[in-house]
Amino acid sequence: MDYVLHPWVNPGAIEKRAYQESVLETAKRGNTLCVLPTGLGKTSIAALLAAHRLEKDMNKKILFLAPTKPLVEQHRRSFAHMLKVGEDELKTITGSDKPEERKELYEKADIIFSTPQTVRNDIKNGLFSLRNFSLCIFDEAHRCVGNYAYTYIAKRYMEQASDPLILALTASPGSHREKINEVKNRLFIDYVEIRTREDQDVRPYIQKLEQDYIEIELPRLIRSVIDYLAAVKNDRIKKLVSWRIINYDKINKTQILKLQQDLAKKKTGFNMAAVSVLAEVLKVDHALILAETQCLASLQSYFYKLKEDKTRAVARLMKDKNFLDAIRHTNELIAEGKEHPKMEKLKELVAEQLKKDKFSHIIVFAQFRDTISEIYKQLQTIYHAAPIEFIGQAKKKGKGLSQKEQTQILNEFRMGFYNVLCASQVAEEGLDVVETNLVIFYEPTPSAIRKIQRTGRTARTQTGKVVILIAKDTRDEAYHWSAHQKERKMKKTLYAMQQQRTLSSVK
Repeated sequence: MDYVLHPWVNPGAIEKRAYQESVLETAKRGNTLCVLPTGLGKTSIAALLAAHRLEKDMNKKILFLAPTKPLVEQHRRSFAHMLKVGEDELKTITGSDKPEERKELYEKADIIFSTPQTVRNDIKNGLFSLRNFSLCIFDEAHRCVGNYAYTYIAKRYMEQASDPLILALTASPGSHREKINEVKNRLFIDYVEIRTREDQDVRPYIQKLEQDYIEIELPRLIRSVIDYLAAVKNDRIKKLVSWRIINYDKINKTQILKLQQDLAKKKTGFNMAAVSVLAEVLKVDHALILAETQCLASLQSYFYKLKEDKTRAVARLMKDKNFLDAIRHTNELIAEGKEHPKMEKLKELVAEQLKKDKFSHIIVFAQFRDTISEIYKQLQTIYHAAPIEFIGQAKKKGKGLSQKEQTQILNEFRMGFYNVLCASQVAEEGLDVVETNLVIFYEPTPSAIRKIQRTGRTARTQTGKVVILIAKDTRDEAYHWSAHQKERKMKKTLYAMQQQRTLSSVK
């Protein structure tokens, strides 16, 4: 194995890879959006570019931005390992530090790692300037849309720095050309560099990835719960059509929320009645999602929460015979020990993997916290399984993990205290999760970004497998194909952007 030799790079710290060198050469020329799957070394490219800029002018500073404190600290540790820069010159700065301490750190440090909100606020408050920075790195660059702090920082950086250079890193900037162009424009991108597992110069450095899609047939008893709920929803939809609030029988969550906002502005009695019926549709549709794609425990938990809801919309639902039958039938099924068939298939997959290799590391991704809790509970019954819940920070009355607790769990997962991470989307983005043998999607995600990030959690240094569970004849199928098409579209768009810039550079 060959390693990078550079005056600012520690010997044996960064493996020499052709595709990284190619991306690096582009990044040296101008602001670059680097799109690489998780695990293919975006941080290494950032470190090499930082080494290049330090060699060019060691009196200039470097700023590395990441969305969360654990990510910020992770990148600082990576740079400390890769670069010949003393610990005193590498500083993590977050909102936890006092303003006067941050000001001193900005002045003394050579490479600063921080969250974008902290940097944006400190620039606005005159705590420091970006004038003396030769490189600004934006991790998880797909976030740079709307009013996210990256937008403000990039603009001020390009205005203030005498010789600015931006490196934007992401596993996926989005599936639509408009979204990709928004990220490019807000980060002043000149060049796009994309690599996937299929690229010729990447193949020598990756392992075989097996992908499997398992279709799950829903039993008649669960279908009956779905039928009760669908009847409730259809009744409300027909009412809205008859009121001429909508003129079609298909409406999604985004459309409902927009319609509610528009109706609420007019504040007439009729419009507010329609808003309330739309609220019923939203609540019933969420119950349908849980029944179709999640688990009965999650559905039961949701029904309990609704009973505490004192709104008129819920009061009407609780008088609807079909809705009450859905609740009754769910409770009966749980009392009989019945559960969604996905749960049994999940337990079977985990048991098979641990029987094959009891030292395996497994991640199970699920969307809802109640489902994650039930997965955790069910996997505790598997021989050799040591599961742990891994979720985001608490919101309102819900439970959650602080960033410190998240970091501790990841360390313990890495050391083998746990071998199954029952995770929400917090485990998708950036965090330094140990190499996993198996990644299971409890449900498909319609997002190409999230699908790519989840898949990137395996098959880095050893053969890996991804399994997606799909409940037949449910929205799972639509979500699966939506993400698949979006990913294909994204790659096609990015390769075209890369090629276009390459051709113009040659001219």
